[in-house]
Amino acid sequence: MSAPTSPPSGGSVPDPYSTPGAGGTTEPYAPHAPYGQPAPQPATPYAEATTSPYGAQPPYGYTPPRKTDGVSIAALVTGILGLALVPLGLGIAGVVRTKNPARSGRGLAIAGIVLGALSTIAWAVVVGLVVMVATNDEARSAFTESFQEGLAEGTSFGYGEGECFDLPADAVDLSETTPADCEGPHTSEVIGTHDLEGDAFPGDEAIEETFGELCPRTFTVYVGSDIESSSLTMWYVAPNEATWALGDRELVCVVENGDGAPLTGSVAFSGM
Repeated sequence: MSAPTSPPSGGSVPDPYSTPGAGGTTEPYAPHAPYGQPAPQPATPYAEATTSPYGAQPPYGYTPPRKTDGVSIAALVTGILGLALVPLGLGIAGVVRTKNPARSGRGLAIAGIVLGALSTIAWAVVVGLVVMVATNDEARSAFTESFQEGLAEGTSFGYGEGECFDLPADAVDLSETTPADCEGPHTSEVIGTHDLEGDAFPGDEAIEETFGELCPRTFTVYVGSDIESSSLTMWYVAPNEATWALGDRELVCVVENGDGAPLTGSVAFSGM
């Protein structure tokens, strides 16, 4: 049995657990994890995202955004417009639809129901009044008379007995008249008015004949002289066929200076 040999002088005993490296050098083995524990994994620059076969799942406690229900919005809008039963139906549908947590707008639906109920009541009152007027002879007669009086006032000449106005010489119609003070210069003065009778329009010739009968007598009473001997001239304003149909029945007697000069002061009892 030979004696163990010693390593060469200045050398070292090789580590039996080392592995040869580049250039004949040896490197120690990587340390092993203790028995029963997983080996450490090398770190990666970023964690790889895992995917779910059912899509991304929201984090715990997450509430998806709610969408305002369009039917509830329509209920409010139609309620503001006073469409009676329409917002009522839409509002009820909106309340049902907003039970879904994904839809908001229940307040809008309730507001539409309230407005729809109010407008329905208002329309019921209006319809009831119309039916009452239509079926009541006295109410219908009073309404017709007041309506015709309003039309007559709107279509009449607009000047009454004793009132004065200016009418430009180049005026094309009576809408260009302007009120004037009878004590100052003015072109024309109303000496009287008469209400014509009849349902059918009598015609322009018949109205002119009526003017020739009524206005001269009015002139004598108002001015205090006869129109034939007066320096004044007289003309009239009367309804035409269109304004007659609207209730206009007023015949207006008007005087002015025969020479076209302005009148100064009222012609009442002047004997001119």
